[in-house]
Amino acid sequence: MSEQQHAEALLTLSDIDVSILRLTKQLDELPQKQLILEVRQKIKELEAKSAQVQKMANDTARMLTMLADETILNDKHLAETQANLNKSKEYRETSNLVAEMDMLANRKSKLEEDSLAQMEKQDKIADVSAQVMEASLKLQAEEKAITDEYRKIGGDLKQDIFDLEHTREALLDTLPDDLVQNYRKALKSKAGIGVAHLNGNRCSGCFGTLSEGQLAKLLEGPPVGVCPSCNRMIVTIENREPEIEE
Repeated sequence: MSEQQHAEALLTLSDIDVSILRLTKQLDELPQKQLILEVRQKIKELEAKSAQVQKMANDTARMLTMLADETILNDKHLAETQANLNKSKEYRETSNLVAEMDMLANRKSKLEEDSLAQMEKQDKIADVSAQVMEASLKLQAEEKAITDEYRKIGGDLKQDIFDLEHTREALLDTLPDDLVQNYRKALKSKAGIGVAHLNGNRCSGCFGTLSEGQLAKLLEGPPVGVCPSCNRMIVTIENREPEIEE
C-alpha cells in the first residue's frame, strides 16, 4: 500500500473507532436497562409485601385454630356442666353450676365473635394477597417484555460492534507496525479520536487554525503528520494534488 492508501486507511479506521464508541455508549444508555432495574425493584417490594401478607394469613389461621380448639373445650365443659346441673339436688351446688353455665355461655359467645372477626380478617387478607399476586404477575410480564426488547436491541448493537471490530482488526493488519503503534497511542490519549484530517487550514480534531508556515510544513511532509495544536495524527491528503498513477 502507498502512503496515501495508508492515510486513507487511517481515516477509515478512525471512523470505525468513533462508530464503536458511539454504539457502545448507546448500548450502555439503553432506556430498557434502567426500566428493567425499576421494575425489578417494584417486584422486590411486592415480594416483601407478599411475605408480610403471608405472615398475617398464617397468624390469622393459627388464631382461628386456637379459637376452634378452645371452642371445643368450652362446649365440652358446657355439656358437662349442664349434665351436672340436671343431676343437682342442692341449692348451692345448683347456683354454682348455673353461674358456671352463664360464664361458659358468655365465653362461647365471645369465642364465636372472635372467630367471626378472624374469618373476616382472613377474607380481607385473601383479597390483598390476590391483589399482590395480580400486580406481581403484571410486573413479571412487564419485566419479560422489556428484557426481550433490551436483548433484541442490545443484541443488534453488539452484533454491529462485533462486525466493526472485525473490520477494524483486518484494517490494522494492512498498516505498518509503526503507524499502528502511533495510532494506538493517539487513540488512548485523545479520548478515542486519534486521527484528524486537514480541512483547509484547520484540524478537524481540535478545530485549531494552522499558520501558513505550519500548513506548508505539513504539506511538504508525508500524508500522515501531526497536528501542531493538538498533537493528533493528521491526514493531509485532501489538501494535496491527487497522485497520478504511472
